[in-house]
Amino acid sequence: MSKKEDGNHAVLTITGSDGTGGAGIQADIRTITSLGGTPLSAITTVTVQNTLGIQEFYDLPPQVLEQQVEAIIDDVRPAAVKIGMLRNRGQLEVVLRILRKYGLQWVVYDPVELTTRGERLVGEQLKQEIRKELLPLCSVVTSQLRVESLVDWEEHGVRGVFSAAIATCLALDMTKEEAIREAMAYVNRQVAMAGHLEGRGAKLYNDLLLLIANHCQAHSDVQFYADQMNVSSHYLAQVTRRMAAVSPKQLIDEYLLKEVKVALLSKDLTIQEVAYRYGFTSQSHFTKFFRKMTGETPTEYKKSSL
Repeated sequence: MSKKEDGNHAVLTITGSDGTGGAGIQADIRTITSLGGTPLSAITTVTVQNTLGIQEFYDLPPQVLEQQVEAIIDDVRPAAVKIGMLRNRGQLEVVLRILRKYGLQWVVYDPVELTTRGERLVGEQLKQEIRKELLPLCSVVTSQLRVESLVDWEEHGVRGVFSAAIATCLALDMTKEEAIREAMAYVNRQVAMAGHLEGRGAKLYNDLLLLIANHCQAHSDVQFYADQMNVSSHYLAQVTRRMAAVSPKQLIDEYLLKEVKVALLSKDLTIQEVAYRYGFTSQSHFTKFFRKMTGETPTEYKKSSL
């Protein structure tokens, strides 16, 4: 197996383009990257749209779609494929041919049949053909899932983010059940941070994220944040597990990790200086934390990032 195939966690998304970035290829790439996957893409349809909706569709010819996909798969075999908008029989045939030819392990299908404004994107005949021919080749069909959700599924792009997140989690070697659970948690986090959720839990979650951003250098203990928010640490844990399927400590440590990774890449700071800047009592304490979170030492991370 070549290095391009081994452990690359690549996810190929086959769907339409959304110039606003709220859905489609653009949102998929953002989701895959955010979760640690390597995004690959093939466009089925170019849309003319803005925040008011879609004005025009320009479906790419089937041979162009096939050339895009084969050029990618021949070079970088994806660990998972996410399929979204398919608008005609020709595009469907290309996808069916590709899936049968390459026998890819994970295939996630997100049926894109209506816009968020209720406009039909797929004709009834094609819809039936997809159900009969494509669905049996898929590992996950998002419309068939029943998951506990805090989000409005009709919000523009939410379903696409969910399906791209599932595909990425599968590419990261999670089981199907783990991937669905983690993808749902990711969607909850993203929607919460965008301010689209209502209720005290959502507000507390957003407040916690802001507090962590402001105080993570000096405080990594959960009790500090619970006190700042005037709630018990037990209740705070209930909120974060409901909103993001993680503990408050995990949120704090993950945010701190992102911060120290950026600092480690600075040529102006030594590892010891990074450790003290972010509240670690010693460089060895920092190294222990970093290895636990990433599986490598700060020194190894710096070298691999050069």
